[in-house]
Amino acid sequence: MGDIRFIRKDSQSVDIATVRERFFESAADAEVDPKRASYLWDAAMFGDTRARKLIEELCEIQLVRSDAGFGFLE
Repeated sequence: MGDIRFIRKDSQSVDIATVRERFFESAADAEVDPKRASYLWDAAMFGDTRARKLIEELCEIQLVRSDAGFGFLE
């Protein structure tokens, strides 16, 4: 998880706690089972591409490599 960071669409960094909170609030609003939401979050943090795309869309952020300037994850 230390190999990624979160940025807003305007390229400003976002704290992981903020993204996590926004994701779980969105999941609760959509009445997603909390266990399912936790599974999706964990999957995204460990590299699942589809889970990462979902979090990016819900939270309006992008996940990038921690050592990347403007290079985005594949």
